Formats: sequence, structure tokens, C-alpha cells
Amino acid sequence: MNDRAKILDKIKKCLVLSASSNEHEAEAALRQARKLMEAHGITDLDIQAAEAEERRAKAGAKATPSNWETMLAVKIGDAFGCQVIFSGGFWNRQGEWCFIGCGAAPEVAQYAFSVLHRQAKRAREEHIKAKLKRCKVATKTRRADLFSEGWVRSVVGTIAAFAGNDQQATAIDAYMAKNHPSLRDLKARDRNDGRKLRDHEYDDYAAGSRSGRDAQLNRGVGGQAAPLSLE
Repeated sequence: MNDRAKILDKIKKCLVLSASSNEHEAEAALRQARKLMEAHGITDLDIQAAEAEERRAKAGAKATPSNWETMLAVKIGDAFGCQVIFSGGFWNRQGEWCFIGCGAAPEVAQYAFSVLHRQAKRAREEHIKAKLKRCKVATKTRRADLFSEGWVRSVVGTIAAFAGNDQQATAIDAYMAKNHPSLRDLKARDRNDGRKLRDHEYDDYAAGSRSGRDAQLNRGVGGQAAPLSLE
């Protein structure tokens, strides 16, 4: 724990004591909290933001994630009460999905995404080998995306939902305002947007949906409609 984190922890303890039924104790604790905040340039927003944190998982793209991967990250973020951000990679680095929440939620969301994303890619590769080997590269990728979208939609039911609360939402909003004030809407890559799908393409989606039922997510570690993207 760094010095600033220690100061924040002291302030939070003082603020807890400021709710004491003992009038003199409460007043002294609040006075001490304000004194520490002024001495170290700490604002109310800093205190609220300190309740939230972020965990990152490697994405499958550097700049523009696919529609199915975005859907997976968003659904997981919603389930665990986390804000989701896509952070584009630089140079040859992969992008990252950031899960921002309170308590164990962001760590569990990171774990869930990593496990399910790995299973989704493996199922996608197996489908390509079994059904799409003779397709042109662009067609193969597009149809594989349909399979992956079907897979994600099917696997959503296996994600255990954590109920959020107003205190968590306030902390996450404060964290976002402090650490990520400049964001833009993320435009995912949808290779089938605007296309009229054929029967064999619907079959790809259906195959993904069937495959997704076999996905497994074990508890290995102790809501917005769309994610945002770091500039």
C-alpha cells in the first residue's frame, strides 16, 4: 500500500467513526478526516473512487474488437456489476478489456472473461476446421463470427449474476470520473452487419449456440448496455 492509499484508508476510517452515536467522537472524527483531506489535497471524489478498482484481461484485437467478443465482455460486466472499457493496444500489443467495480467483482469478471474467451476461441477453431476449411479467408472469418455470436448468446446463462447496489454504482461513477474522464463509444466489428443471411450461415450460428451450452465456468477466485473505449 503506497502513502496515498494509506492516507485514503485513514480518512475512510475517520468517516466511518463520524457516524458514531457519540456526538463528540463523531465531530472529532469528521474534523480529522477533513484535516487529512485538506493537507493531502484529497477530494470527496477521491474518497468515493477509492472504493472501486479495475482488473484487465487480454482482448483478441489491438484496436477494434469483434462483435461477439464485445458481447461477451459486456454480458460479463453486466453480470458482475462492472463498468466495461476497451483499451486499444499500442504498437504490437494486444488490446485489453477493463472491468471496473467494487470488492471482488472486477477480479471475478476478469477471471470469467479470460476463461470463457479461451473456450470460445477453441470452439471457434474447431468449427472452422470441421465446417469452413474450404471457404475463402473473408468468408471463413465472417461465418466463424456467426458461430461465435451463437456461442456467446448460449453461454450467457452460465454466468452467475452478482447484484449491484447504489453504493457500488456511486463508487464506480466516481472512479470513472477520476481515472477515465475522456471516453468515446466503442464501435465493435460486425462482419455480418446489413447482410441477409443464408441457410448455411444460420447453421453456423445454431452450431455456435449448441457448442456454447458446453461452456464451463468454475469459481476460481475469491450496467451499461455498451462498453466504452479509451482514446
